[in-house]
Amino acid sequence: MILQNSKNAWYFLNQGLTAVYYNQFRKAVSKFNKAISLEPENIVAQLHKGRTLYKMDDFQNAIICFDNVLSVDPKSLDALYNKGIALEKIEKYEEAISSFKKSLEIDSQYSDSLTSMGLCLSKLKHNEEALKIIDQVLLNNSKNSAALYGKSLILGRLEKSSESILFLQKAIDEDSRQSDILYEKGQKRTKQGKHEEAIKFYTKALETDNRNTKALVAKGWTLDFAGFSNKDIFVFYDKALEIDPKCTDAQFNKGIVLDRTRLYKKAIKCFDKILDYDSKNVRALYSKGTSLSQLKKFGQARFNFECALAIEPRNVVALCTMVWFLEHLKKYDEALEYCEKALKINPNYVYAISYKGKLLLLLKKYEESLKYYNKAIELDPKNQTAIFHRFKVTGALDKMNKESFLKRLTKL
Repeated sequence: MILQNSKNAWYFLNQGLTAVYYNQFRKAVSKFNKAISLEPENIVAQLHKGRTLYKMDDFQNAIICFDNVLSVDPKSLDALYNKGIALEKIEKYEEAISSFKKSLEIDSQYSDSLTSMGLCLSKLKHNEEALKIIDQVLLNNSKNSAALYGKSLILGRLEKSSESILFLQKAIDEDSRQSDILYEKGQKRTKQGKHEEAIKFYTKALETDNRNTKALVAKGWTLDFAGFSNKDIFVFYDKALEIDPKCTDAQFNKGIVLDRTRLYKKAIKCFDKILDYDSKNVRALYSKGTSLSQLKKFGQARFNFECALAIEPRNVVALCTMVWFLEHLKKYDEALEYCEKALKINPNYVYAISYKGKLLLLLKKYEESLKYYNKAIELDPKNQTAIFHRFKVTGALDKMNKESFLKRLTKL
């Protein structure tokens, strides 16, 4: 029974950690509570619950969690440090310093505790002593951004403005560099389809530099992929746009989500904002065309598709968007012409191959249609759209063959 409880506790603990990476802090705390109820001395769950409460600005309850860890393991560096920074937040600087000192008795070079202790001493107006501690950290690692920020703050309090600005810029540059490294690691996981791993790196990238627009867009995209609500997704896109109003990826992705959720007018506003400063943005042009088409503004829609193709006539996505548009207008022969253009550029583009199969099906050219659906499935065996429509084609062929057979019988 004890073993089973432990197993279940770790199950809920892992669920809680996943919720943290998706910014679902209340859900995370609930999962950590379930883990703790099954295994009261699970100090890992207590520690992560405390860290999550800290992110929610619930510092008093966070401290209780860290104390629970310390009652089991008095030498937990993580608990001592996290308790210290929580005490700092509620301005109990002397108690915070005491907690940092305890962690430094275990590891005298623990840079996080040294830096935070220096900042607490500065808050108590012991600026010279604080600077010595911060300099000790920077002596061991000149690129420690927390220490660089700390030194900038202390120098500012000492009215050494030019030096303060110098160290602030060094800190910003280092955080930006580290954040970009984490973002690239996340991108690598995204390309591999490892989205839960990717979101961890995007979250860490934003913890390091919350102004990293690439990481904000990537986290928003991953939340969208995971099925989160528009509200949860747009927090990240809007933050990126607040930092950089010309962050095209944030504006474009937001427009796509709005279009997909049938908020076409709002989607068009997003695409128009891109086109205001980049009138030749092909993605924004054909995406605006798609939204206009959904509003039955077919003339305006076609104009946008044609503008996109005038700029990039070999853009297969733009060509296939035109195919989609013409197919919905039941202009199948014209749609086939654009489909052929796409396939001349990329003969193995599955979307175009499958769409050609659909157009041939609609034109009742079943044998040709079957050939293209077979090719699409050969290239992408999990293509559910092609599999479904191939079934319709084979059904139509069977029906046609039966009718032909019955006609021959009646003539005998």
